[in-house]
Amino acid sequence: MNIYTEFVLVTSYMIITYHIIALKYKGSRVFSGKSRISKTFLVGLHIFIVISNIGLYFWFISRDFNPVSYLFSIIGILIFIIGIILIFWGMYSLRTSVFVPENKLIINGPYKFVRHPMYLGGIIGAFGLALFGGSLLGTVYSFLLAAVLSHISDAEEDDLVERFGDDYLEYRKNVSKLLPHL
Repeated sequence: MNIYTEFVLVTSYMIITYHIIALKYKGSRVFSGKSRISKTFLVGLHIFIVISNIGLYFWFISRDFNPVSYLFSIIGILIFIIGIILIFWGMYSLRTSVFVPENKLIINGPYKFVRHPMYLGGIIGAFGLALFGGSLLGTVYSFLLAAVLSHISDAEEDDLVERFGDDYLEYRKNVSKLLPHL
């Protein structure tokens, strides 16, 4: 299989599986549920989708690896690490909110700067790996990932407005979606 076919397959998998995540936020509530078991299942599904996409992306970058200068490799790794730190900072800030019975809007930590810091961290990490690997297709994937995650965050925000009402609308008015101060 050539690299372009692999790119199409990996990218298609990313688009389809991340849209499964978006379904849980849609008005149909196909995947929603109030029980702890339902929430645990949704969190597990979300984690599986994210981990499988990360694994496929690492595999793809290794297949499309084009050595770049030492400086670009270091910069790419640093950008990747920044993305990972942002993801874990966002997870730490949300650590109990998924299972907390009361609806509490989290606006501290990285959520002071962007409404979707874990998505931003994933996008930054993907760009960092593409730079590290000298992968033009990895860069294209990163832009597609940014578009998909922006779309998913729109679906998620509809749910957040429904759950938190005016508090979320005020938060949305004051904090950027994915890029700080934009």
